[in-house]
Amino acid sequence: MSDTIEYIQENRDAYLEELFELLAVPSVSTTGDRLDGCAKLVADVCRRHGLEATLVETVGNPIVYAERIVDESKPTVVFYGHYDVQPPGAEELWDSPPFDPTIRDGSIYARGSGDNKGQFLTHVFATGAVLETEGEPSVNVKLLIEGEEESGSTGLIEYLEDDPSLVADADLVYVADGPAHQSGRPTLIYGNRGILSVEIRLREANTDLHSGNFGGPIPNAAWSMVELLGTMRDSAGGIAIEGFHEDVDIPKRAREMVAKIPVDAAGLKTELDLAELRVDPDRYYESLLLEPTLTINGLESGYTGRGKKTIVPHEATAKLDMRLVPDQSPETVFERVREHVLAHRADADVEIHGTFPPMSTSLDTPFAETVYGALSDVWSAEPVELPLLGGSLPAAYLQRELGTPVLVVPYANPDQGNHSPNEHLDVDWFENGIGTTAMVLKRLGRVDR
Repeated sequence: MSDTIEYIQENRDAYLEELFELLAVPSVSTTGDRLDGCAKLVADVCRRHGLEATLVETVGNPIVYAERIVDESKPTVVFYGHYDVQPPGAEELWDSPPFDPTIRDGSIYARGSGDNKGQFLTHVFATGAVLETEGEPSVNVKLLIEGEEESGSTGLIEYLEDDPSLVADADLVYVADGPAHQSGRPTLIYGNRGILSVEIRLREANTDLHSGNFGGPIPNAAWSMVELLGTMRDSAGGIAIEGFHEDVDIPKRAREMVAKIPVDAAGLKTELDLAELRVDPDRYYESLLLEPTLTINGLESGYTGRGKKTIVPHEATAKLDMRLVPDQSPETVFERVREHVLAHRADADVEIHGTFPPMSTSLDTPFAETVYGALSDVWSAEPVELPLLGGSLPAAYLQRELGTPVLVVPYANPDQGNHSPNEHLDVDWFENGIGTTAMVLKRLGRVDR
């Protein structure tokens, strides 16, 4: 295997050149900018590295499907990723243009560098490296690279629910996405929390009113919204929506795993300029990974411009998200939220904006030992294991439709800044990601399915 690692090191500049070509394409799924062209480019890169590739048309953006079939009797690993990216935001906040990839201080700066182009390309390059140095991988290799992860994965979900025959033989789904643990150690994750996004709208009068002429006797929509949101929390800061926790059952093994995760509470408070955390440091990861949350994402009401405008707002909007844990159903939780809101304000509008279900893989899956060993060997460090990713991924749909284990193995540095200005992927992390996948492809064939 050292020949493969050496080959990867020798070809790093060539890999970076291909990555830069892909990063230069502004494939923002919320605007639909150049997504077909980006999908074709991904397929071309796959072909250059020994994979057969095709585009699967969907109701949304095309999925890039690529494969290297070694022997149909051998296990099959499906690598999931996405070629779409977040909008760059205000370009003046970037130190270099977001779609002009640049290396500074050992990091690749560009939108999509870590989320997710740089991460899914590691699997493509690793497959090619194994083919060049080992002959063939020990398993069948398939890639499913979608173009709408940042805007709901509509096409992927339809494909999986309709006829996922191309990947129906999967024994393992492998996802390189998200940042690694804050300690900088390689990370192995067994699932992810789900998400439910909701918008609540209230209306009182038919227009904003003069606060001197009407303030007092006339209801204020902003206060009405604050009071409504207040009913969703109890005196200890917990979620007070009836039935919200009814399907939550945290396994003992998961609690034991999070108890071992290192947390630098002082460093977090310094980095984020916080006086205190909401939980004791020894409960940080239990709260972050194993418990559902209710988050106010934004509030809008009345006048928020410069100076003053003395009005009684007549409308108010709140956007919320709930991070859900196995085995919570986003649809069921939405009904509980809706029932709670309408019980307090029967005329409120409650709208669902999007969901991803939570997903968990058994902590005893036999594939985990192989991945753990590959991470340890390539990174020369003990991996951090997380029972769940705090964020949400569409990998849950792959697990649900294919009935296969899903492992999340981030290849991006903890400070990658995905979704933020100056998103970046450290070159060393990129190279180690290629090496990790190559080692996994060499060893997975030994696993007893």
